[in-house]
Amino acid sequence: MIETVKNFLIENNIRNKKVIIGFSSGPDSVALTLILNKLKLEFNLDIILAYFNHGWRKEALEEENFACEFASEINALCYIKKAPKNTPKKEEEARNLRYDFFKECAKKYNTDVVFLAHNKNDNIETLIYRIIKGTSLKGLTSIPKIRDIYYRPLLEIEKKDILNFLNLNKQTYKIDSSNNDIKYNRNYIRKEILPKFEKINPNYINSINTLIKTSIENQKIIDDKIKEIKAKIIKDEKILRDDFIKLDLGYRYEILNDYLADRLKYRDYKNIKKFDDFILNNFESKCSINSDDFLKIKNNEIYIEKKSQKNKGSVEIKGEGEYNFGNIILSIKKTDSKKVKNFKTPLNKCYLELSFPLVLRHRNSGDIFSPCGLKKGKMKLKDYLINEKIEQNKKDELMLLCKENEVIWILGMKISEKYKVKNNEFYELKARKK
Repeated sequence: MIETVKNFLIENNIRNKKVIIGFSSGPDSVALTLILNKLKLEFNLDIILAYFNHGWRKEALEEENFACEFASEINALCYIKKAPKNTPKKEEEARNLRYDFFKECAKKYNTDVVFLAHNKNDNIETLIYRIIKGTSLKGLTSIPKIRDIYYRPLLEIEKKDILNFLNLNKQTYKIDSSNNDIKYNRNYIRKEILPKFEKINPNYINSINTLIKTSIENQKIIDDKIKEIKAKIIKDEKILRDDFIKLDLGYRYEILNDYLADRLKYRDYKNIKKFDDFILNNFESKCSINSDDFLKIKNNEIYIEKKSQKNKGSVEIKGEGEYNFGNIILSIKKTDSKKVKNFKTPLNKCYLELSFPLVLRHRNSGDIFSPCGLKKGKMKLKDYLINEKIEQNKKDELMLLCKENEVIWILGMKISEKYKVKNNEFYELKARKK
């Protein structure tokens, strides 16, 4: 295992720099850290452990303490951050927050190398998950060894070998109790599906890994062909529509998959086909890709257009006073029930129980909302807006008063059940145009 990681460092010329290790206190990241610590003098590496606490489990504090103690033992820095309160307990949300944290850490310590401890078993689980959910040929390549600032030296090593390595080195580690909860998709695949594979083929891990390797090589051939086509039909980062629609579906799919890669959250067949159909059926129009971008067709060109920048930014709310955001002024003042005759207010005014700081902003991915008067309780903001049949362009213009990712008031629309007045002292909020 040490030799495998050493060769990885040599092949990728990783030496004489700070490196971050995504550290969970579990066996994989502990093993990777142990190995890199053994190699740090030879490659002149300055190691930083990065631990992200999702706030889901009681043992997370133990893991934090373990990370700090382990960092101290190997004379490394340890950077810790906790997820915002009320973060949805969903795999995708957790992953996004974790990777945002790694980027933040890389920026803080001015490095372009973040080591992640994914192993061969993780790679197999990812492939099975993608197949079940629907994937492209590119999806069969599973987890890349290198992507952007992320490096995975253990991707060719099985879990059993990692555990054996730790045992031989008498190295302790922590076990994440949520790994046994099969309500999470990856755990279900690991606990319920893969054992059935083993009954058919005890060597299934290596067999499926061969498929991944073959897919990687085949994808290189496809990428070369797509590169050749793109050179002919993409000019100044714009796709020539007439040339694009003449291509076979497979080529169109690969080009769109690549063209939208950094902007599209889900790039499965169904989602890519939606954009392909849009292009085939429109001459001059645009459709939303995400909260920031449109895919636009005009003058026989297909290109990405940024949505209006007027919705960007935010204002921190520290207490009573007036706050300017966009074209509105929000005033907040403390009051009590004796001064309020009628709690039925116009849409630009409301009464709420608040604790500061808050933020006034537009919507973000992962926002949650508990609509006042609705029995559904906490839900995704995007689901609420869909239920209310709010048009896409109007969604991006909504102004929100928030506590982290929790929406307190959609200005001019609805307040949160959680923050409505229940006691004598509260705040009066008014929004008016400048």
